[in-house]
Amino acid sequence: MFNQLHRTLDALGQPMVRLDLPDGGRLLVLVFGGRVLALCPPGADESFFWHHPALLEPTAAQAWLAAPGWRNPGGDRTWMAPELELFIADRDRPGASYAVPAALDPGAWQVQAHSAGLCTLQTAAQLRLHHAGRSVRARLSKTLAATPNPLAGLPVAAALGYAGYGLQTTLTVEPEPLAVPAVAVGLWQLLQLPQPGQMRLSTWHAAAPVVVFGPLAPAEVSAAPRLLAWSMARGDETTKIAVKAAACVGRAGYVWGEGAVWNLVVRQFSVWPAGDYVDCLWQPPYETGFAFQACAVRGGMESFNEMEYHAPAVRTRVGAEQALDESRVWAFRGARADVEAAATALLGEGGGAPD
Repeated sequence: MFNQLHRTLDALGQPMVRLDLPDGGRLLVLVFGGRVLALCPPGADESFFWHHPALLEPTAAQAWLAAPGWRNPGGDRTWMAPELELFIADRDRPGASYAVPAALDPGAWQVQAHSAGLCTLQTAAQLRLHHAGRSVRARLSKTLAATPNPLAGLPVAAALGYAGYGLQTTLTVEPEPLAVPAVAVGLWQLLQLPQPGQMRLSTWHAAAPVVVFGPLAPAEVSAAPRLLAWSMARGDETTKIAVKAAACVGRAGYVWGEGAVWNLVVRQFSVWPAGDYVDCLWQPPYETGFAFQACAVRGGMESFNEMEYHAPAVRTRVGAEQALDESRVWAFRGARADVEAAATALLGEGGGAPD
C-alpha cells in the first residue's frame, strides 16, 4: 500500500516527501493539502492511516484529482477553526452550505526544508469568515520529524511494530488596522483512520461527549473515570462528538484490527483548560470550549473515522499574532493482547477491546 501510493503519486507528478524514520518506519508526506498521507512500521507496507482508494491506481487517481469540489486524499491534515465561520455559509443550513475553503485545503503548500528524518511545509491563505463578513490572512508552517517510541523499555515494546512522528505547527495571523474588529481563529488537526474501530480519550474525570451532529446510540459510548471510549462502527449516517478542554488530559487513541493483526494510533497534544477554544456547535447558542472531537464519516468510498483536536485561538491585532502547536503520533501494530497492553499503558483503563 505504501509503495503503491508512492508509485501512483510519482506517476501523476504529485510532489511528495518520503521520510525513512530511525526506527525503520516510513512516512509519506503529500504536498497537495500539506498532509501526512501514510505511516508504516518497519517491514510493513500497509499504512496506519486511511487514504482514498482511488490513490492506489494512476488512472483512477487522475480522474479523481480532476473532479470538481474538495478532494480528500486522507491521512493527517491541518485545518483552521471555527468551522462555523470558515466552512459554513448559512447557519440555518449547515450541511447544505458546507464548503472546504480551497485556499486552506488543498491550499498552496510548498516544501521549505527536507533532510534526513525532517520535513517543513508552508502555505499562506486569505480566508473568508462568512458571518463576520470579512477575511483574515494567515500563514501556516508544519515541521515533521521522527519521535521515539514512548513504550521503549517496557516489555510490550519488543512485541509491537512501531512508527511515529512529531508535528510542530505554527499559525501566524497577519496584522490588521485598529479600525477592523478583531476575530479569533485557531489550529485544527484531523487524523483519518480505517473503519471500524474504537476511539479512546484520556480524561481527568468521567466525561460524556456532546453530539455535534448525527446519531449516537448510548451503547456505543462508555465513560470510565479516566477514559471515554466510542465504538465507531460502519453505518449510513455521519456522526460527530466533542469534548470540552477541561475534561481532556491531552492524549487520544484509536484501536482496530482483526485476526492476528491489530493496530493502535495514539496522539499526544497540548490542552489549556482556560484557552480560547473557538470551534463551536452548529446550533444556537453555538457553544464553544471543545478541545477534542471525533467523527465517524460514512460515505461509500470515503468512509473513515477521524481523531481531531483543536489548539487555543489567536486574535487578529495591529501586530501579527502567532500560535505554536505541538503534537506527537505514536503508532503500533501486533497481536491483540499486546496492542491492548500498549493502549492501557498510554491511555489508561476503561475502553475494553472493540468488537
